[in-house]
Amino acid sequence: MELENNKPNEPDQIIRLRGSYEMVLGDANGVEISRNKVDNIVVTSGRSWVLKQIASSLITTSQSIGFIAVGTGTTAPTTADTGLGSENTRIAISSFTTTNINAATPSWRAEAVFATNQANTTLGEVGMFNSSSGGTMLSRSTFNTVNKTTSNTFSISYTLSN
Repeated sequence: MELENNKPNEPDQIIRLRGSYEMVLGDANGVEISRNKVDNIVVTSGRSWVLKQIASSLITTSQSIGFIAVGTGTTAPTTADTGLGSENTRIAISSFTTTNINAATPSWRAEAVFATNQANTTLGEVGMFNSSSGGTMLSRSTFNTVNKTTSNTFSISYTLSN
């Protein structure tokens, strides 16, 4: 591969992060009521975190992305965001899946379910974090508000790919 002005000249040699959240509102038994999928912004602090995990001198293995948070904020995300606008509830990710990890288009997927006794309010934002409170936010998105009550579950899947 030839470099011109220190930049790769092949599009597949550039690391780009993009993600999307898929949210499902279900009844108390988990039966789907509605589904929403939105793209997100991988924020500056999240991109920095990813690069630090690659650099062996900066890696913090105890701070892997392991939490999904929801909130009531509806202000559009920006790359400068470091937290949700108005966080309501943060829970641990329940499962991780990787696809095509050794191929040209690998992806990573995280999933979590907010139970009937969690996040019962009008939700409008979601984010991924490396800590159960505070920490580094990887990405953030807003979505059409969902009124979650004790009669509902709310599942979120997040897919990150290049």
